[in-house]
Amino acid sequence: MNRLIPLAIAAAALTAGATQALAQEPAPVRQCFRVSQMDGHRVADPKTLYVGVRNKEVFRIDMHGACLAGANMGDPLVIETTGGTDLVCRPIDLDLKVAGSIGLSPCIVKSITKLTPPQIASLPPKLKP
Repeated sequence: MNRLIPLAIAAAALTAGATQALAQEPAPVRQCFRVSQMDGHRVADPKTLYVGVRNKEVFRIDMHGACLAGANMGDPLVIETTGGTDLVCRPIDLDLKVAGSIGLSPCIVKSITKLTPPQIASLPPKLKP
């Protein structure tokens, strides 16, 4: 029984150390945008969409499937948000469809990534929203 007490103390010390390490790491910054502030989009490929926000930010939206395969630059996006706000922070926040010649093509959003200024600058001109 004497062996169990030192093991319990060691386990508690390890747990406390891990908790302190997690507390010291900065929380990930949420990269959000408002749908009402979108000012353009470009289809990069069947699974990738670039969205411009307020003429200075660009977000890359990756899809699970090739829902953008038949889309062209002139096709409008049908965008709805969840939760009663137009704020998009996570893939689940965005219900995206492409209105094409054959009707609405739904997309399942896989990820949303805010591009850094160097990443925006490296985009080809035809992909900049």
